[in-house]
Amino acid sequence: MKAIIIDDEQHCIDSLLIQVEKHCPEVIIADTCLSGFCGMESIERHRPDLVFLDIAMPKMNGFDMLSRLDEISFEIIFTTAYDNYAIQAFKVSAADYLLKPIDRNKLVQAVQMVADRIRLKNQAYYQQSRTEQLQMLLENLQHNTRDFPKLALPTMQGLEIVAEEDILYLVGDSNYVHVYIRNTKPLMLAKTIKYVEERLHAGHFFRVHHSYLVNIREVKKYIRGDGGIVEMSDGKQLPVAKNRKTTLLSILRA
Repeated sequence: MKAIIIDDEQHCIDSLLIQVEKHCPEVIIADTCLSGFCGMESIERHRPDLVFLDIAMPKMNGFDMLSRLDEISFEIIFTTAYDNYAIQAFKVSAADYLLKPIDRNKLVQAVQMVADRIRLKNQAYYQQSRTEQLQMLLENLQHNTRDFPKLALPTMQGLEIVAEEDILYLVGDSNYVHVYIRNTKPLMLAKTIKYVEERLHAGHFFRVHHSYLVNIREVKKYIRGDGGIVEMSDGKQLPVAKNRKTTLLSILRA
C-alpha cells in the first residue's frame, strides 16, 4: 500500500514515519510533504493508495487541498488536533481520523480499515458512497475552517477594515507592505508581508515571489518565462519566482 504523509510539522512527520515503519509493514511511505501545495504535486506524481493528511496547515489547510483536486481516488486518514465538534463530524461522515499525538493501536486499526476498503474499490457503490462521505465531511466542517471574510489592517491612523475578496495583491518592501485593493488606493502598513499573509484565507492567496502575494482569484493571465509573470485584474504584472512556478501553475489549473 503506497502512502504519502502531508503535515506542516516535521516532527509530526518523523513520529508518524517511525510508527508506520514499526507497526504497519504493509504501508510504504512514498513521500512526505510539509504543505498542501507540495501534497498536491506529490499526489499527482505518486498516485498513492493512502494519504495521511494534517488539517491545520498555514498556507493551505487539508480541506482546501482536497477541494482543489480534480479527483480523490485515494483513501484518507486525517491527522488532527481538532475539537469535539469536529471529531463528531468525522464520525458522522465515516471518515478515518487520528488524534495527535497518534496512538499506535488506533493507527494500526485505521490502516487495517483502509486496507479493507481498498479491496472493495472496484465496486461502483463504494466509490459513490466514499465521495458522498467526503462531501458531507467538508460541509460539516465548513464553519470550522472558514476564515473571517473581513480583515482589520493596522494603519498609521488606526484600523482599516477590508473585505478579503477585494484584496488584489500585496507587495512587500522590507518591514513594510503595500496592500492593493479593488476600487481604492493602496494601503501601506508598517508590517511585513508575512504578517498579512498569515491572516488571509490560506486557499485564496499564494506567494508567487518573496515580495509578492497574490489573490489567486484575481490572476487573469500567466505569461511564460524563466519563472514567468502573472497579470492581475488591474493590469499589473508581477514576477513569479522560478522555484514557485510549478506550484502556481498547478493551482491555476485546479
